[in-house]
Amino acid sequence: MRGAFGNCPKILSPLGDRTLLDHQLDYLAHEGVGEIAVNLHHRADAVLEHLRRNSPVPVRVSVEEELLGTAGALLPFADFLDEPFVLLYGDVITDLRLADLRARHAGLATLACYASADVQGKGVLEVDADQRVTSFVEKGRSPLPGLVNAGIHVLDPEILDYVMPPFADFGHDVWPATIGAGATISAVLVDAYVKDVGTPEALAEAERDLGL
Repeated sequence: MRGAFGNCPKILSPLGDRTLLDHQLDYLAHEGVGEIAVNLHHRADAVLEHLRRNSPVPVRVSVEEELLGTAGALLPFADFLDEPFVLLYGDVITDLRLADLRARHAGLATLACYASADVQGKGVLEVDADQRVTSFVEKGRSPLPGLVNAGIHVLDPEILDYVMPPFADFGHDVWPATIGAGATISAVLVDAYVKDVGTPEALAEAERDLGL
């Protein structure tokens, strides 16, 4: 089935004179990430070939025959994720300093977020005075301005205890479960460039923003 990006996997879409995947790999390497885990589905063969030829750091790969969800995608990497780790959505472009986010990690999960009056189609957090997340409203259901989930997290391995197969989504499943269980989910308000490039239009906007 052809999606918004045609038959090309979104992650291989052009961004300047390279691909979105190249940009993300270079960003993570620049931020000191020494090994990356990537989950693939659509046109996994093309992405695997690109990774073999272009990755600046070692990459572990999980190919999903059936989609596992944003959180379920972690389960094939359970043996690898044995210490706190950073999760970056593949279609989120940012210049956030990951060392700063990791230094502020507290609790089971730390979610980078930003204030925005435009919350349509975005996950919105509510926090208490200690910046602990008290509720999470998934995409399209929040009518009010708020703190938008940036799609950049620091997670403890124990987060996997809340990921139930065969399909688990962070917004719909994991965050409500962890909050309901009383686990500490922290929010960090960041001052950084964050752009969800889930559509060709948004990717073109990022290209202009970055001068590529």
